[in-house]
Amino acid sequence: MFIIWGFRDLDTDLGTVDYLHCNRCNNDSNWRLQRTTSWFTLFFIPVIPYRREYYVYCPICHWTTEVPKEEAKRIMEKRKGLALQQK
Repeated sequence: MFIIWGFRDLDTDLGTVDYLHCNRCNNDSNWRLQRTTSWFTLFFIPVIPYRREYYVYCPICHWTTEVPKEEAKRIMEKRKGLALQQK
């Protein structure tokens, strides 16, 4: 019997952050917030998450900037507050 194990990153799009200018592609667009979770896998099934990182990225050229967890939470709280105001 053999065991197949490994590692895998899964990305989750958390929504729009803000309308920003990208210095790489020189476009203005609504940047997105993304969470990348690194998993330990067993038989290709994600079993144990061992790292989470947050990024904001340009949706045109996909240039990313890592943000701290606290900043990502602040951005998500701000988005929730705006969504509640629009209802």
